[in-house]
Amino acid sequence: MKRAFLFILCLIVFEFDLYFKSAAENGKSQQRGRQRQRQGMKRTSNYNNNNNNNNNNNNNNNEIRDDRRHSSSLDIDQESSSSVSFHEEHRLTDLREEERRNRRGREKRLRSHSRGAFNHHNHDHERDDHPTSIINSRSSNSNNKQIEHVDSLNKDEIVFAAFASNGFHEFMLNWYENIKALGIKNVIVAAFDEETEKVCKENNVPYLGDEELRYTHGVVATGGQPLHDINAKVTMVGKAFQEIGALKASFLLRLMQKGFRVLVSDCDTAWMKDPREWFNTNEMAKFVDMAVSTDCLSYKNGKGCWNDQFNTGILYLNPTEKTKEFLQDWQEALETTTHKFEHDQDIFNRLLRNIIKHSENKSTTVQLGGLRAPKPVSALTGDESEEEKKRVKLQVALVARDLKMGALPLERFCSGHVFFVQQLHKTLQPPVEPFVVHTTYQFSQTRGKRQRLREHKLWLVDPPDYHNNGNFIATSEKPPEELLKIGIDNHLKVASWYRLVLRNLFAYAEILNRIPILPEFPCLCDRYWGNILPNCYIHSADVVPPYNQCPMDHVTNLPNLERAGLSNFREYSFLTNKATSDSIKNSIESVSIENFPTDEEIKNKLSGKESSRVLVLTKASKSFCTFVDEIKAQAFDRKINVGLQAESHFCKQGGPTGRICDIGFTIPIGVSTKRGRECEMMRNNEYTFENLFDKMKMN
Repeated sequence: MKRAFLFILCLIVFEFDLYFKSAAENGKSQQRGRQRQRQGMKRTSNYNNNNNNNNNNNNNNNEIRDDRRHSSSLDIDQESSSSVSFHEEHRLTDLREEERRNRRGREKRLRSHSRGAFNHHNHDHERDDHPTSIINSRSSNSNNKQIEHVDSLNKDEIVFAAFASNGFHEFMLNWYENIKALGIKNVIVAAFDEETEKVCKENNVPYLGDEELRYTHGVVATGGQPLHDINAKVTMVGKAFQEIGALKASFLLRLMQKGFRVLVSDCDTAWMKDPREWFNTNEMAKFVDMAVSTDCLSYKNGKGCWNDQFNTGILYLNPTEKTKEFLQDWQEALETTTHKFEHDQDIFNRLLRNIIKHSENKSTTVQLGGLRAPKPVSALTGDESEEEKKRVKLQVALVARDLKMGALPLERFCSGHVFFVQQLHKTLQPPVEPFVVHTTYQFSQTRGKRQRLREHKLWLVDPPDYHNNGNFIATSEKPPEELLKIGIDNHLKVASWYRLVLRNLFAYAEILNRIPILPEFPCLCDRYWGNILPNCYIHSADVVPPYNQCPMDHVTNLPNLERAGLSNFREYSFLTNKATSDSIKNSIESVSIENFPTDEEIKNKLSGKESSRVLVLTKASKSFCTFVDEIKAQAFDRKINVGLQAESHFCKQGGPTGRICDIGFTIPIGVSTKRGRECEMMRNNEYTFENLFDKMKMN
């Protein structure tokens, strides 16, 4: 009896200890929230898409790549030094996991009592009104800082989710506009700061706002400066990336605990086709705990590309216990990592591949976890369990904690390279309609992402003026036919041709007060951070150059164009975009002009054509010599020298350093230089575009 009494007493003391620790931690959390509010998350933002900003003094010439790209897999072996038996260790691990879940449940209940209850809304599956009509109501409890749209979501349908913080609002709004265009209403965005909540409310975006989901660092640096604020400070602090990732995992865990199927994507994705029927009928999607997109570049390389990096930019989650456990582990790992530069995707891939090895004796090693890729269907022997047979037939992997994981097909859930560069979906037989593209494998930060989406008519948040106002200058000229063969020399020459045409179109824009429409051009060599020479393509890619629609960020640095005041231009697909006014499309005039004219000659030649909304030069590479006014010529050169400053390394193995690289790109000779002002000589000697460069490449 005495022992029983002591045991009960110990349990009571233990529970009180947990209670007060949790309450104290909750008090600290609330205090931190109040401090963050006082310290000011009141930065003002201008959400208009301003193409005329020309002072980006904080932007340097080094382009920051998107960190979500192909990289080697992370395989972590966690050796157990414990002397207990394998079964005992496994049992203790399970007990620790159970206690951790119980403790989290108690802490969550304590926080809920201290904060006030969630807002709940009546749920009507047949409603026709837009879901945002209910998101702005707040609880009558004035201390409640939580906007809860979750309970209004339809559990019978997939929830489309995203998350955003200050600095990526334009991408969040574009993500939502593409979702809306598909007629999808079961949507929620996690707003990680007050600025994002404000943007969501102003634009009727369904969102979840909560003080416990608060991002506290600056704009993360992978995107460079925000589109709406080229002077914003960005952070390279690893903890910033880790905090965003932890908040994402926490947000997803909430949705899982409420029993939703969730399709979450980064806000720099663009949805092109409704995937709901595919998920509702696909046997793999029904079978797995989780399915994830991949940075793999090859459709031929098998369905999974299991050795490649998985990309957390697109995740499909079924609300299973395995999924919830993994999200808990992911969140905790992000909150506790001591690695300065380990991001959410790095940790995600590491956790998938976590292996626990334990030696029961010197001759036997038992392995738990790790990524176990499905074997080929042809390798089935018939002795497997029904579960194993199904897993193999559906090509589903087992990962840490025996979570069943599928790979989202890369031809439908596309990386930036698969969609924008290879355009793999067009080469398959029959062609495939992708559901979504993630703007990875790109350059020029947020400007590069936006430009690619504009080129493919997936950027839906430009103001009406972008597609309706102004007169334009374009060209129908194509690069020389003899250069359109794969190879680094040809690629750099075509890039030089393109950059000369850009210069001349910008000159006409200044002379005639028109907006340049940039030409389409091919890539004769891919652009990549690793070695791509001598073949000019990434070895794992299915489709090789030439790539007919080369992304602009492959041969220019878009932030530099903005710094130079040369950001007011239109993409090559502008005249075929349904958003562009018919008054522009129906007012196009082709014009020929003598080679290498001055600005005064251009004005005289094209006078009287002001009523034509679009003038199309038949020959743009020879369409300009110089400004008669030398002061104007010098000012133009200064802009061009900044705007066209860009370089890329095209490398192969070899040499004393292990790498041999060609470096592009060059800038045309200045129009204010003696050589650049010799217009008659250029005409008489029949200059080609190559004569307007000191050299085609630098070595």
